[in-house]
Amino acid sequence: MKLLLMSLLLSIGMLTIAQKAVASNLRTRISDDEKALSIQVDGNANGHKIHLDKTFDVANMNSLQKDLLKYQVFNDAGLTAPLSEIPWLILVILGLPALIITLLIVRYQTRKRALVGSMQRL
Repeated sequence: MKLLLMSLLLSIGMLTIAQKAVASNLRTRISDDEKALSIQVDGNANGHKIHLDKTFDVANMNSLQKDLLKYQVFNDAGLTAPLSEIPWLILVILGLPALIITLLIVRYQTRKRALVGSMQRL
């Protein structure tokens, strides 16, 4: 369990370091007025000049769908999305496995207690 936690923290740390290196050369502007999502990126990344100006209709999208759209736009441009712009996506990616692992541990402990209890009755 400690190994899993340390691996997760190291992965997040590496992503943060990589994020800062790319972000230092880019100017990113993302605006969302609940009807339209506008993403503008200008600068240099990996030796390439980047100019991105896209607008999307997001009137019927929830926060997670908007975060996924932002991630896809940055990914299509060959960039890493700013972590501060995709909080719901990060929550789902990190939270869902943590929830599954927690449920598996609770289930295992419950079955173990039931087995020990039935053995004591014999």
